Amino acid sequence: MKAGWLCLLMPFTVVVLAEDDATNLRILTEHNPPGQYLNDNGELAGVTVALIRQLQQQLNEPADIELLPWARAFEIARRDSHIALFETARTAEREHWFQWVGPLKYVQTAIYGRADRLGLNPLDTGLNAGLIACEYRYSLHVDLLQHHGYVEGKNLVLTLNHGDCFQMLLRGRVDLVVLHDAVVAEREKQLQAQAGTGLYRLKQIREVELYLAFSLDVTPERIAAWQQALQQSYRDGTMRQLYLPVYPEYLIERLEQWAQQQKP
Repeated sequence: MKAGWLCLLMPFTVVVLAEDDATNLRILTEHNPPGQYLNDNGELAGVTVALIRQLQQQLNEPADIELLPWARAFEIARRDSHIALFETARTAEREHWFQWVGPLKYVQTAIYGRADRLGLNPLDTGLNAGLIACEYRYSLHVDLLQHHGYVEGKNLVLTLNHGDCFQMLLRGRVDLVVLHDAVVAEREKQLQAQAGTGLYRLKQIREVELYLAFSLDVTPERIAAWQQALQQSYRDGTMRQLYLPVYPEYLIERLEQWAQQQKP
């Protein structure tokens, strides 16, 4: 359809979108606090959710954000049209599966274990010494665990939701999980309070860049509008105000520095 146009006003930029771009996006996410989770009232909350909603309002992109198990959300994002999925790790393998807006965060990931399960010399224990690991399906880190001898149904549990593995760690049902640095301190407090033990970092994995992943049918003009709005939120303090209560200063500063290097 070529007839008709929408005009979208953004800070310092006017973006003209074709009428086809008026089709509402379906925006998907997973349970992964503090970025996105259901609060005590059963409502979707979290700092990343708040940031996405700010961008939606600015861009006139009305849509409810749906919280789904990660495996299901990822399959929908690859299969269906007019989809946006967050927070999605951007990798070489996935590069041509989606269009990318971000980064939303940079995080360092590592394998952590319950200190009470790892013995007196955890580094001598090794990653696969009668321990049970847990990770969620479609995670980047499943292959790594398999490389170290972990097999689903034997000593590797694969879940549908990101937060399920830590809940299993709290209950003592698994010994190892993958965590990123922005949440480790809070997870350590939970483990100490509920299980009386701490976390031990066994192996640094990699830095992961988390993005909004859009389906390939979304127009380049629409992708550009989202990217510009996100960058502006890093420059004008919107992201800082939302992230600061829960994420470390260095993570926020890195996003701000990145945004300053980009063209307005």
